[in-house]
Amino acid sequence: MVAVRHSEADRVLARPPAHIGYYLFFGVDAGLVGERLRGVVSKTIDDPSDAFQLVRLDGDDLAGDPMRLMDEINTIGLFGGRRAIWIRAGSKNLIPVFEPVVSSVSVDAVVIVEAGPLKKDSALRKLFERERHAAAVECAHDDEGHIRSIVEDHAAKAGLQIDREVSALVARSLGADRLTTRSELEKLTLYAHGTGRISAEDVEAIIVDASLINLDAAIHAAFSGRIDLVDDAVQRVFATGGDPGMLVGTAMRHAVMFHRARLDIGRGLPRDAAIEKAQRRAFIYLGRDALAAQFDLWTAVTLSRAIEILAKTLQDCRKDARLSQEIAARTFWTLANAARRSTGR
Repeated sequence: MVAVRHSEADRVLARPPAHIGYYLFFGVDAGLVGERLRGVVSKTIDDPSDAFQLVRLDGDDLAGDPMRLMDEINTIGLFGGRRAIWIRAGSKNLIPVFEPVVSSVSVDAVVIVEAGPLKKDSALRKLFERERHAAAVECAHDDEGHIRSIVEDHAAKAGLQIDREVSALVARSLGADRLTTRSELEKLTLYAHGTGRISAEDVEAIIVDASLINLDAAIHAAFSGRIDLVDDAVQRVFATGGDPGMLVGTAMRHAVMFHRARLDIGRGLPRDAAIEKAQRRAFIYLGRDALAAQFDLWTAVTLSRAIEILAKTLQDCRKDARLSQEIAARTFWTLANAARRSTGR
């Protein structure tokens, strides 16, 4: 079978193909590897807690006794029924273990391999991608859109409503590991239980890192022309461990996002549609009304200039790390002044 890409894995695994008897789950997201693996196990056997139905093997041990896997596959369960064989790959070569068995499928057993990141030229990955009865399933980090779907589905199952903007805030704060994402969502829904709705305040209280909140606030203050707020907001970013380069880089992506929206309007896209499109691209958490008010302070010309200033600031921060906080703070003052002048105040 061909490789199963991360984006199509959930669809494929919802109804595992009958001719697949060998699965390799690999990738950078260990939590997702475990989640998808356990999903196949649950569809294969009735009771994963039954040691007769679920056999766990160490890959390095198998490498020293390659014929053991064939024996396990051919073993008939004590009480009948299908069995799942869960192998945790280690550092040793598993090719001699699988080559004698992977070309045929057993009606009584499914073999599932758990692995970490594997390069495209990995011999084990290539074997599972090549064989008809095998599947190599990639488990990459979830993107924001996928996380939002998980968030909204989790909230619905808990009987809670969640606005699109709030689910975007959750998605921005999670995604490095599927297991962590599930755990954080459990805490969030428990915290909001009984209220009927998950609010931004709930998310900030349970999930969001303070440095992310301060990062959003600093960029919002600068692009909104809030000179009274910008200095304190920038200093809070640094006080909570925020990096000047990250702050400036995020601000530059924010300016680029606005600039694209201005160009969209210039090509005939209605303002509201351009703002909605910009919100989907946003790198910071911002309500639609706040984003629209901020957007109206900038033209394509002033945004182009802001991008140039931020790019130069990023270079300067990298050249002189000792003064990077002062350099970044000065640029945020410049942005706030530019936005303020457009209001005529």
